Amino acid sequence: MAEFRLLGKVAVVVDGCPLDLGPDRQRCVLAALAVDVGRVVSVERLMERVWGGDPPLRVRATLLNYLSRLRRVLVEVADVVRRPGGYALEVDRAAVDLHRFRGHRARARACAGDDRRVVESLGDALRLWRGEALTGLGGDWAAAERARLHQERLDAECDLTDALLGLGHGEDLVADLTIRTVEWPLDERVAGQYMLAVYR
Repeated sequence: MAEFRLLGKVAVVVDGCPLDLGPDRQRCVLAALAVDVGRVVSVERLMERVWGGDPPLRVRATLLNYLSRLRRVLVEVADVVRRPGGYALEVDRAAVDLHRFRGHRARARACAGDDRRVVESLGDALRLWRGEALTGLGGDWAAAERARLHQERLDAECDLTDALLGLGHGEDLVADLTIRTVEWPLDERVAGQYMLAVYR
C-alpha cells in the first residue's frame, strides 16, 4: 500500500520504498493536490500554490509537465485526473498521513469525556508526524500551510495533555511541557498545563 506523507518531508512510500517525486516544485504540485485529496484544485490555484506571485514565463506548460510526470510516477498507486475546472488526486484519503491525522483527531473529539480513548486516538494522530510539515518545500503557500498544520499539531498535543492530566499524570509531562512553553511562551493553555504538571 502507498503512503502519501505531508507531515514531514513530502514523500510517497510504497512497501517501504520512497518513489522519486522529482524536483521540489513537482513535489509541491503533489502536496498542493494531496491536501485536498479527492477534490478538484483549479489550475490557477495550483499555479498560485506552487509559484506564488512569481510564476515562470511558460507556467501552464511547466505545470502540465509536472502533472504528466506525477501521473507516470504514481501510475500504480493513485490517479492524477483532469476534471472540469482543474485536477484532483484520486486516492483513498487514508493513504494521506494528514487526513489520517485529522481522522484520529475527529475520533478523539467524539470520545470527549473518555480520557483513555482520547489519549489513544491522539497518540495515534501525533505518531504520524515525522518532523516539520511539508519539509523541503519553499514558497508562500507552503509556509502558510506549514504554519497552519503546526497549529493543528499544537492543538492535538494540548488536547492530549489535557486528557493525560485528566488521568492523573503530572511529573511525566513536565519535560515536554517545558519545551512547549519555550516554543509558545504566550500560549495561556500551554502555560496552564505546565503549571498544573509542575504542581503535581
